[in-house]
Amino acid sequence: MTGSPFSLGTKILGGAATLLIGLLVLGFLLPSDWEAGASKLVADASPRDVYSLLDTPEGWRSWTAWPDSGLERSGPERGPGASMSWDDPDLGEGLFRIVEVTPPERVTYEVEVGRTMRTTGTLSLAPDGEGVRISWRETGTLGPNPLMGYWALFMDRAQTAELERSLDRLDDVVSGSGRSR
Repeated sequence: MTGSPFSLGTKILGGAATLLIGLLVLGFLLPSDWEAGASKLVADASPRDVYSLLDTPEGWRSWTAWPDSGLERSGPERGPGASMSWDDPDLGEGLFRIVEVTPPERVTYEVEVGRTMRTTGTLSLAPDGEGVRISWRETGTLGPNPLMGYWALFMDRAQTAELERSLDRLDDVVSGSGRSR
């Protein structure tokens, strides 16, 4: 019986290459879409109190995370078309744009990061007892990159946690505590 014509190093490299190809193929098969949501009751506030922080990019900057550099405003000050773009060395290029509003009940927006990542989100406001209930839903796609398919597996949970943190900061800003960001 004769041994294999391949050396141990060749077998190891061949096995690693096969594993890598398998992981990439699996990454292409994984969904790149995700969905997240969060809700919060802001006490002693009305929908109008909160809405004024939602229909303008400047309002969003007071309670959500933004890049540290390369910010540029465009479009109207408030409402559909109001937008903020960025070109940050760490986060790359992106665009936030308000696309639809129903004062003081709902704001829908889009976020584009790079050429392939897209997010659509809606914040809905409803009176609830002595305050306002904010319901936030986002859906997105991470694009065709096979490595992003693996990230999409965790994106629902990670983005839900980020939405919850942002709603906590929004509550702080609305209540006037000044603990935003």
